[in-house]
Amino acid sequence: MDKKALAAIAGVMALVNTEDSGPAYVPRLPAEYPHPYSQQARQQIMQYRDITQRRIIKRSR
Repeated sequence: MDKKALAAIAGVMALVNTEDSGPAYVPRLPAEYPHPYSQQARQQIMQYRDITQRRIIKRSR
């Protein structure tokens, strides 16, 4: 390696080491339902989708 390449690499490494990395990973908070019916509605929608998909599979056989 010549001196210029070595100096460039050293400069980049110094810059990377001095940067403030900040929070690397912020854990996601669990979803809190503001109203109990919201969770119930979500469960009903998923159940409806599941039943509908089963019907479609039955018809296509």
